[in-house]
Amino acid sequence: MSIDILEIRNQRLSSLFRNFIICETCKRIGREQEWEKTGYKCPYCGAESEPIEYLYLNALKLIDLMQELYHSAQEEAPDSKRRDRRDIQLAVVIFFCSLGEVLLVQFLENLMIKMGLPLEVRKRLLDDNQSVKQRLEKLFPTLTGVKKWKKAVRTLDRERPELNYIETVRFYEKVRDVRNKFVHGGNKWAIPQEMPEQCIRHIWPLVHLFVDLHNKYIALQNEDSK
Repeated sequence: MSIDILEIRNQRLSSLFRNFIICETCKRIGREQEWEKTGYKCPYCGAESEPIEYLYLNALKLIDLMQELYHSAQEEAPDSKRRDRRDIQLAVVIFFCSLGEVLLVQFLENLMIKMGLPLEVRKRLLDDNQSVKQRLEKLFPTLTGVKKWKKAVRTLDRERPELNYIETVRFYEKVRDVRNKFVHGGNKWAIPQEMPEQCIRHIWPLVHLFVDLHNKYIALQNEDSK
């Protein structure tokens, strides 16, 4: 991004992500500004359709909550309130983990819909693979045909080196480990001081990673959409 995401204060951060639009016909996601207008033709398949926002409301809400909490934690506070600041930073880390989980579920659900799996089958597959690790190491390979999740990430990273997906995934894993230490051990002091800021900065590449995964594994190829 050309702007510093941390400098955005006077508008909801989610507004940057609302122009990820899905074509009803080819299922491709794009960010063309004109695409938000009714009747705009998809630049990928040429179809004319209503604009559909890619991100679900829960993802957009998590992004706005992270923004609000992060900036509130940066405000000067008296000594009596410094514990509250630490709690706020913890919340940013937890919400960042939740954002990754929401994006992953959305991707898997949409992929299963494309495959024509009935609702009860989709639900059972997600219920049988409830942890992020199971969904990445078992369900993702089964549905995509790619043996390893990180192989898919490496492939996309080569296509988008400026977004550094490999580093983003490594950071997300680190944040998840910190979150788990708090959940299972109550150790909120395990959070590095710079981690909340890094979480905010990684929102953009994390969302974009799942956009690119969608376009690779869910969107129809041009010849299939005609």
